[in-house]
Amino acid sequence: MAANVPDPSRILSIQSHVVSGYVGNRSATFPLQLLGWDVDVTNTVQFSNHTGYGRWGGLRFDAEHLQDIFDGLDKNGLLRYSRMLTGYMPSAAVVQTVLSLVKKLRAREGGEEGGLIYLLDPVMGDMGRGMYVAPEVLPIYQEMLQYSTIITPNQFEAQALTGIDIVDLVSLKKVILTLHKKHKVPHVIITSVELPDADLAAIGAQKTLADGRPAMLQVGSSCEIHLEAGERQEPNLEEENLQVWSIQFPEVQGYFSGVGDMFAALTLGRFHREGQMASQANGATKDLTPIAKASELAIASLQGILSNTCKVIDQIEKDLPDSTGKDEAQEKVDRMRRRELRVVQSKKEIESPMIVYRARWIGS
Repeated sequence: MAANVPDPSRILSIQSHVVSGYVGNRSATFPLQLLGWDVDVTNTVQFSNHTGYGRWGGLRFDAEHLQDIFDGLDKNGLLRYSRMLTGYMPSAAVVQTVLSLVKKLRAREGGEEGGLIYLLDPVMGDMGRGMYVAPEVLPIYQEMLQYSTIITPNQFEAQALTGIDIVDLVSLKKVILTLHKKHKVPHVIITSVELPDADLAAIGAQKTLADGRPAMLQVGSSCEIHLEAGERQEPNLEEENLQVWSIQFPEVQGYFSGVGDMFAALTLGRFHREGQMASQANGATKDLTPIAKASELAIASLQGILSNTCKVIDQIEKDLPDSTGKDEAQEKVDRMRRRELRVVQSKKEIESPMIVYRARWIGS
């Protein structure tokens, strides 16, 4: 059996796939390739289009199918990934199979933790919508946390992983501390958080931006995790020592699929753990962590992609004929098709994003 030596340019992306549109692997692959990565993809489902259309065809793949793929790669020495990304997985058995692969890669020779940087996007549900995967996946995701390098849950998923509801700034910090301390995650990004007005004001944020657009809030934190005999140790970290940053950016109105998948991919592709970046916060220069810089760049690219997408939507909708009498299901399909991300048309925004919305330290 050939050796699976880590290749510093190669990423394995394990998530959903659609024939038409941009979610899952379709959302992640082209942006990562533009950033210079060789991307190998494993599809957990193959659908005609995303499920927001209301009708679709295709298959969810089972754990045996994925294991057969991983075994084939292993036999040929092709598990050479220095980075790995996981998104939507359709069953607890699939999540368990992927966890076994992560453990195998972590056990390789080739540097600390097998030379693997692993971004786990624990796709389970949303605020207001609840859990849309089988509840049996949760404990496996919780086990998976200790093998991840970066995690990108939304608020609902962060709450589910920790068992703590985020209702204010204090509980938000408890969630982040739990992910670092109990679950030994080095880099945490909670991709969307809602806080009371008073807490937003306390961190220099607000519900709307200066131009009146609704604002989204993302928060993140990093923590040094030490190894002993190859195992992660619980960090000596308390809540008052947390270094939490936040980014506020416009919420683009309307339903867009694949945005979270692309954010995770861009963050992994942009992340470089060596070195710090200088950032201006309240007039004082303070080092910005590599994961915060990666998040800034990912958000900047996404804002550009969404802007390009909205321009196309506006033009299409301006020229639409009267839809009176159109079948409701077909009208939904047409609406979803118009709102597919313009990814290829946003090559410039992916490669050279303009950073407008910057990370700032909470408490600085």
